[in-house]
Amino acid sequence: MLSGSEIMKLIEQGKLMIEPFSEEIVRENGVDLRIGDEVAILLNNPTPIDPTRISDYNLREYYKVMRLDDEGIVMQPYMKVLVSTLESIEMPGDIAGFIELRSTFARLGLSIPPTIIDAGFRGQITLEIHGGAFPVILRKGVRFAHVVFMRVEGKPKPYSGKYQGQRGVTLPR
Repeated sequence: MLSGSEIMKLIEQGKLMIEPFSEEIVRENGVDLRIGDEVAILLNNPTPIDPTRISDYNLREYYKVMRLDDEGIVMQPYMKVLVSTLESIEMPGDIAGFIELRSTFARLGLSIPPTIIDAGFRGQITLEIHGGAFPVILRKGVRFAHVVFMRVEGKPKPYSGKYQGQRGVTLPR
């Protein structure tokens, strides 16, 4: 795992790019990520989706995509949303990242599934947030997640998947 000073070196050398960047998001052993201005609320649609045939479906029947205003969004109990990070990240070919919620959000009952940022990935990150037992407000610009970075051993194969270069909240592809 890279320390905050090692992360700053990578940023200063132009090997790890984070936009918009602020030194205050670099922590002791990682970088805090802020909520972007777009969310997708998962709707209660009883029609099953075949994940191997996503393009066969009108995903607007399963998600309500909206911009966050200054009031944010109230995550009702057990609600699920996709959020994009404010930050766009460009990963070096030999560094990967692991994202978790910041402690305060986890202690409020929210959770996200394990999320890896592959070496070579570039774009904003779309995260799945699962609500807890009571309502919680999500506001744009708030630091809600934390990414730790690690070196990839051996000869890594840089990411070139279907989510490369994503902007805003990105629905399944």
